[in-house]
Amino acid sequence: MLWDLDDTVLNTLPVRTVALTRAYESCVGGSIDAEALWRSHRGGTLEDLGKRLLGSDYLRFVSTYHDAYYGSHREIRPFDGVVEALAALHDAGVPMAIVTSKISWGAIEELQQTGLLEYFAAIVGFDDTDRNKPDPEPIFEALDRLLIDPSEAVYMVGDSPADVFAAKNAGCTSVAATWGTLDEELLRDAFPAVVARSPLDVVALLRGKLVVAK
Repeated sequence: MLWDLDDTVLNTLPVRTVALTRAYESCVGGSIDAEALWRSHRGGTLEDLGKRLLGSDYLRFVSTYHDAYYGSHREIRPFDGVVEALAALHDAGVPMAIVTSKISWGAIEELQQTGLLEYFAAIVGFDDTDRNKPDPEPIFEALDRLLIDPSEAVYMVGDSPADVFAAKNAGCTSVAATWGTLDEELLRDAFPAVVARSPLDVVALLRGKLVVAK
């Protein structure tokens, strides 16, 4: 079971919104609806968003965002049901990894902060692969670390179209996490194999209780 991090395992949107607003105002100028900008990016990387806004000067945007995000006091919590779902899957012996577009040390830090790091045998972040979601390379990297071959028996749980497409491109089963998504309609338009409305639905999936999305 592979999990995206932001808007899937952890509710980081309030802090990300503040950091994005500050980075945009500093590097681009003017006001911005940060949540709408996140939504329009469809789960892409921060670096790609910077390129979209500033072109070749994108690293200045990334650096400014990181300073605002990691330099702040972050009140970050798991979504309701995440801890219970992870504990149940862990107790059942299901190998799990995080596959995120966030820089890996930041992902590890937040998982430690929220007490969830112990559930994951691997953390694959933006800096761990040359290509990022929706490319399948991050999923392949996670599976290599878990010593598991790609197959439909591998589930990728995520809130964005990038997660769904990465799973499909890797030959794995895509699970749309609607509980934290910024745009459920856009997520469903990516045609995930399964739609989960809560983290505990993911546990039910392994017990054969979820219906494949129509």
